[in-house]
Amino acid sequence: MAQNKKTWFWDNLQLDDCTWGAVVGDAAKQRYKSLGIDLEEVKQSLLAVNNLALEGKPEDMVITSHICRGNYHSTYFTSGPYDSVADYVFAKENVDALFLEYDDERSGGFAPLAKVSPDKKVVLGLITTKTPELEDKKEVIERIHEAAKYIPLERLCLSPQCGFASCEIGNKLTEEEQWAKLKLVKEIAEEVWG
Repeated sequence: MAQNKKTWFWDNLQLDDCTWGAVVGDAAKQRYKSLGIDLEEVKQSLLAVNNLALEGKPEDMVITSHICRGNYHSTYFTSGPYDSVADYVFAKENVDALFLEYDDERSGGFAPLAKVSPDKKVVLGLITTKTPELEDKKEVIERIHEAAKYIPLERLCLSPQCGFASCEIGNKLTEEEQWAKLKLVKEIAEEVWG
């Protein structure tokens, strides 16, 4: 009797995608216009490349994508609401979940979440990794419920807006402050989702 050969794959693949964050906002519009490049064509190309990269993935593999806006020593490199990319990445990118930075006004409002395709979850990055001060629990819960006006609460999750370090230098938080942020995420998630 022949033995069954089993191929092992990772269950989850998370992409750290800085491209979508780099094409939002007025600065991106001006940059591409000055180069004589159609920004809508750039967005179509980004979507096509990302979806091609995911073709042929194992059916049981969960693909998540974090739209990164920069995370170096408590700084960022891009600002702008998600409105201008929602028709592409929110509606059409072939991922199971989106990790979105919403820790300050740079990301705009939650209205673009209405364009998230029904097969996706959204992880709201409402807890900043850039400063040590803890967010107000009540305010974070209010923001989750505000987001739930555009996408059902059962398809929402909570996390820090990004990792605590994208490079060796890290962000301006101590290890204890980082753990406090993660504890806050856990407490809020238990209160909101049970």
